[in-house]
Amino acid sequence: MNGAAQDLYDRQIVERARNPLYAGELPVPDLQGEGRNPLCGDRTRLDITLEGHHISQIRHRTRGCALCIAAADMLAERLGGCGLEEARAVGARFSAMLVAPDDPAETTVQKAAKRIENPPEGIPSLGGMEPLMAVRFHKARIRCVELPWVALKEALAHVRV
Repeated sequence: MNGAAQDLYDRQIVERARNPLYAGELPVPDLQGEGRNPLCGDRTRLDITLEGHHISQIRHRTRGCALCIAAADMLAERLGGCGLEEARAVGARFSAMLVAPDDPAETTVQKAAKRIENPPEGIPSLGGMEPLMAVRFHKARIRCVELPWVALKEALAHVRV
């Protein structure tokens, strides 16, 4: 595997795709959202249960590439226990980070991940999502990791906080 592909398919990405921790369905979800990519066939569906305005459980059913499966699983891990507003903010920040203009000094995934690990004050952390930042350097694969966030947006679209 060449260097670019190795960065894209980090060990954590491959492991999460092979053995997702949050795959499955919830028996009676409060919210559901789905994301589909008609170009490649990736599809993810989120089941979410709430306690008040917090996500108490989240599971995904994802059929797609390793990046899509890993992204859905990492999303579920990151958002468990989050308030709905925080979940929306994390989703918006994640999407913005994927399409942010490249910094000429930021030539490696590790440098890109530093912006995730140390957000400015008042900005929600994307902790645990660092391996997905390699996609920034593979523009054709951004939709793969964004698809679970599209499903989250759909699930939260009709919830008022």
